[in-house]
Amino acid sequence: MTKPTHLWLICVSPVPSGAPFVSVEKSPDFVMEGDSVNVTCTVLGEPEVPIHFNWIYPNQPSRPVQVHSSWRLVKRGLGHTTRVSQSVLVIKEMNRRSFGSYICKAKNKYGETIVATNVQSG
Repeated sequence: MTKPTHLWLICVSPVPSGAPFVSVEKSPDFVMEGDSVNVTCTVLGEPEVPIHFNWIYPNQPSRPVQVHSSWRLVKRGLGHTTRVSQSVLVIKEMNRRSFGSYICKAKNKYGETIVATNVQSG
């Protein structure tokens, strides 16, 4: 009597390539004149595909801001790794001309994604 043979086929598909998946948030949620605000743009993507950030914000030509960008690799099980890229726009001492829409553009070799958040006095 022969024993049955079992064959297992495991198929691993690559992460689909495309424009970045982007989220944006501000901190704190409630802002008054004179406060400092961080607007953070976060991208999840393929580990070997770099992200390039660009910001558009109120009073841009004359308003000094700081931008900090970083990335790290995160293991997500079954041998899959994700690249988490962030760009943080720091606005110190908000004034009335600083309130409005803050737009983050995240671009990779596959495309560009644009997200925005509104910073209002309150």
